[in-house]
Amino acid sequence: MAHYKLILAYEGTQYHGFQRQKNKTSVQAEVEAALRKLGWQGRAVIPAGRTDSGVHALGQVVSFNLDWKHGDATLLRALNAHLPDDIVVQAVSQAAENFHPRYDALRRTYVYRIYWQEARNPLIDRFAWHLTKAPSLERMNSAAGLLLGEHDFRAFGKALKTDGTTIRQVYCAEWQPTCWGAAFTIQGNAFLYHMVRRIVYILVHIGLGKLPEGIIERGLETGITGIVSLAPARGLTLQEVAYREDNEIN
Repeated sequence: MAHYKLILAYEGTQYHGFQRQKNKTSVQAEVEAALRKLGWQGRAVIPAGRTDSGVHALGQVVSFNLDWKHGDATLLRALNAHLPDDIVVQAVSQAAENFHPRYDALRRTYVYRIYWQEARNPLIDRFAWHLTKAPSLERMNSAAGLLLGEHDFRAFGKALKTDGTTIRQVYCAEWQPTCWGAAFTIQGNAFLYHMVRRIVYILVHIGLGKLPEGIIERGLETGITGIVSLAPARGLTLQEVAYREDNEIN
């Protein structure tokens, strides 16, 4: 019996998030169904995080125990043969028995994409937030810079547990232009529930001139912004989860 680490990519459009839910499609349920076809008898795979309904991933990490005697490359191919087209195992490795995808993560990186034009573009609309006018990336980056460092982010999200801390550290928060719009990269040690999508909503509305830049500073200082809206899920991708190099054993 070995402890395995998978890196998953998926298009979240058709799923009610990563976490398994009764009578709803989920990424977790599809992965576990594929594993059971290979003889897995576990109760649940362990993810690095639970992406929301409609959110995508290129670097989701899950772990599980499995008695498998045919090599990591064969396991990757076997799982992909049993998974739907919108979920793919990108990499398979054996990890230390005590490896935990969530608690051992050092950094998580999310990317949020936006684009602007009068009409929607159906070729990219599943992966980006459509705006009808261009926001100011300069104002958005000025406001995003206030997020860097360790802060109490309770104004921007909720702890996953009732008594959980809302203090997080953000290492990077930056908008960059793309060929059809812009992409926001945010990296931190961890994120609160809905934190990234609420931050993006506020930053975009600062860029559109609908909110003042000072709302970020006020939220960090007081824990209140008065904003409960979120950017659409379809623009968000879990890009990468980083760990110490010693979590793998092969």
